[in-house]
Amino acid sequence: MSLSVSDLTAVAEDLFSDIANNSPSIRLLAHFSQHQTVTIQHSFAECKTPDAYRFTGLNAVRSYFDLLATHYERSAMEKHSMRISAHAGRVILLGSVHWTWRSSRKGWREDFECTIDFDDNLKVISFVMLTTSSPSTCVMRAVDPGPPDINCSRRKKRFDIWM
Repeated sequence: MSLSVSDLTAVAEDLFSDIANNSPSIRLLAHFSQHQTVTIQHSFAECKTPDAYRFTGLNAVRSYFDLLATHYERSAMEKHSMRISAHAGRVILLGSVHWTWRSSRKGWREDFECTIDFDDNLKVISFVMLTTSSPSTCVMRAVDPGPPDINCSRRKKRFDIWM
């Protein structure tokens, strides 16, 4: 079966929309192949060991999206450009997303290149998200600074009064 540019555009737009709208994992899984082994990866572009960030199987896909939904809020997801190779069944999206830690409410922007390979049924078989901004902005490397320690700053102020 030959994939068309318009078909690939439509399914990529649908997937991007579901991700941007924070759709539940079960809805996101519907975009992925049930008949071939799927691969998912999210790493930074200069990563020396990208395989460390690559996982296979639908359980890995579900876990990836569940992990993101548990710890982060995703907002302001934008698509800047999209390139399509109908022959390869591949879509490459360039975009950005704003992440916010659920616990501390700290946020940052991640710029990315997302390469998505589709099977003949227009289902995702490979989803590779590469952070093109600073490696520290890759959500998979994010470290929550945590909320400020209010008690510690109050103690310091009291201590300063005695000095």
